[in-house]
Amino acid sequence: MFRLEVIDYVDQSNQSLVARVPESGTAAIQFGAQLIVHQSQEAIFFRDGRAMDAFGPGRYTLTTANIPLIGKILTAPFERSPFQACVYYIGKQTFIDQRWGTRTPITVKDPHFGIVRLKGYGKFAYRVVDGSLLLNTIVGTQGKFTTDEILNYLRDLIVAGITDLIASSGIGLLDMPTRMDDISAAARIKLGDQFSKFGLELTEFFISSISAPEEVQKAIDARASMAILGDLRSYATYSAANAMQAAGAAGGANGPLGIGLSMMLPSMLNAQAGGGVPALPGLAASPVPKLDFSNARVPTEADLSSALGALGEKLGWAVQSIDDGKLQLGIPLAASRRQRVFVELDRKDGEGNPLVGIWSPCGAIHQAAALTILRNNDSVVHGAFAMKRTDDGEILVIKSNVLASLTNAGELAKIISAIAWQADEVESQLSGGADSH
Repeated sequence: MFRLEVIDYVDQSNQSLVARVPESGTAAIQFGAQLIVHQSQEAIFFRDGRAMDAFGPGRYTLTTANIPLIGKILTAPFERSPFQACVYYIGKQTFIDQRWGTRTPITVKDPHFGIVRLKGYGKFAYRVVDGSLLLNTIVGTQGKFTTDEILNYLRDLIVAGITDLIASSGIGLLDMPTRMDDISAAARIKLGDQFSKFGLELTEFFISSISAPEEVQKAIDARASMAILGDLRSYATYSAANAMQAAGAAGGANGPLGIGLSMMLPSMLNAQAGGGVPALPGLAASPVPKLDFSNARVPTEADLSSALGALGEKLGWAVQSIDDGKLQLGIPLAASRRQRVFVELDRKDGEGNPLVGIWSPCGAIHQAAALTILRNNDSVVHGAFAMKRTDDGEILVIKSNVLASLTNAGELAKIISAIAWQADEVESQLSGGADSH
């Protein structure tokens, strides 16, 4: 019969939550054996499926005089009888920097993107406040008696609580970065109650990140590049303009691919509004033609003016020629708002290269806000904030200059759309919602 005369456990890593002596099961503990408990440890006798006596740091001699709860077992049926038991050493230090993460994505309903699958990661810290309760609930009923087994159980508990919290919170994916502290605080309260049932205290809890699948992240990036999230029709317009830009890069805005996409744009918008996806007639069945770029040339002012006029008609823009080489566009936006955008086709840079100037008014300029406006140039998608002198005085505008040799109608449509949306948003904020431009 294996007997224990000195019971001791040295935690070299200081990361052991629970350790059993002996590791293999139980042993006959001799009457008068020495029990050594180190600092930040608690020793608990475990017998017949439940925790018995608990001992704090120190050195103990196992006799009936100082261990009354197990005295009857030590002395029955005769005075010096050993008993079969084991000793669990419980780490009482605070366990920090513990990591948790979702093994499988959490399925939630997002108000912007519908059903999405999210992954979450973070850290937590905890400590043991009732070693006997920990053993009776997790070791006794769950059969987990190693630190790794118990930690895995706690991580599963955290993931289950986080899944329920996020799914029932109603917080959208786009709002989560600003609500991360609120979610973490709510999770700490919710999970703290669960931890206390096992004799544990959840001292810290953090959510490091909540991430979406790659396709959702791409949708967020695309919609952010328009600086607008609520208008699906305008988002479709912007996406179509991007497609025309790609076509223009391949064969020119007036080439077969660019013209074809321009003519398809109204049906694409109608299908987008109705939820359908238009087919591309003949595209899948016909081989891609071999294109000849030998006659390619820089688009002239007349070329761009004509192309913008045709494209504006397809997009529902009001195109008006206000001077030689200058166009005024009326861009329809959400909630019955419109924005004026001016296109100057007769400009040149310092070396004489033709430029296309695009700008849209935002409102009156205030010198006190100049530095704040300049700092916001870092977040403008296309163009930048500038001051422009007009017949009404000097005003704040969003402006972009594009080399004519590097552009086409599709590229201009994308830039014009972005500038119109951004200028209208700034105007709305500066004027309290008025739509003067």
